[in-house]
Amino acid sequence: MRATPRRHLSYASFLVLLVVDAVALVSLLMVQLLGVPMPIAWPAAGMLTIAALPALLRLADKVFEMARSERTIPNTGESFL
Repeated sequence: MRATPRRHLSYASFLVLLVVDAVALVSLLMVQLLGVPMPIAWPAAGMLTIAALPALLRLADKVFEMARSERTIPNTGESFL
């Protein structure tokens, strides 16, 4: 289930951070472990991350569902009290 409408910006920014981190991590692993040149590693890491995007979407959904069920993270404009 997708995030509530008031959390779309938080959801989108979290997903962007997940994707950027995944691209950077895969690129770093390709360069360090496989010895792939950097100009080849970044596009290849991007393609692998695009292939893993459904898993990243499920991860983001689970994180936001846990936040919603625990009620520890307020919606935009709400207070903790």
